[in-house]
Amino acid sequence: MVFWDLETKRQMIHLCSGLCFAIILFLLAQNDPLRGPDQGFMFLLGGAALTLLISLEISDGRKVPLFYWIVRHTERENDAPGKGVTWYFFGVLITYGVFYYVFHVNQVLIIASMLVLAIGDSVCTGIGRKIGRRLLPKTETKSWAGSGLGFILSAIAAPLPLMTIFPLGESVIVGFIGAGFGMLIEAYLRRFNDNLTIPIAACAAMTIASYLLGLPVFYA
Repeated sequence: MVFWDLETKRQMIHLCSGLCFAIILFLLAQNDPLRGPDQGFMFLLGGAALTLLISLEISDGRKVPLFYWIVRHTERENDAPGKGVTWYFFGVLITYGVFYYVFHVNQVLIIASMLVLAIGDSVCTGIGRKIGRRLLPKTETKSWAGSGLGFILSAIAAPLPLMTIFPLGESVIVGFIGAGFGMLIEAYLRRFNDNLTIPIAACAAMTIASYLLGLPVFYA
């Protein structure tokens, strides 16, 4: 099996871009707690619009510098140009809009769910294909090794933004729960795109866990 194949490239781009977006949103919120969350949402909205525009340009046969190379070398066969990143923005925007603007959930939980998506999904799919031998029950492609490693790394990363508003112990518990639910959804809810289902599931699980633990999960 070739290590640096198309799917591995896809997952590396997914991992790196997802981490960058989460860090940018976190820095915006830390720099300006009042306007930062709105700026973060606008940043994601602008990214989605730009991605859609570039995808349409490439679909029309235009070789947009850099982006055309990325699509050519990482897009799955028969997939529309930019399908993966378009779904990413759609999933994160839905999660952001529902939890932040509708339910008034603190933005750090959304950022934590973005880390679960970026790390868990990429590791589970990218690394799991390489080292996974034993499949999870009732799955055809998800391995114990890939899902387990994705869960562990997500559970390490998710508490980091949470620690800015929660105590260390509670942050670890909430992050652990979010990573667990995110990886379960990634493995078993295959009917929908996981760029949509993982952040929603992870954020919902962390919101409920935080509330049950008596943590200040909602902003005023």
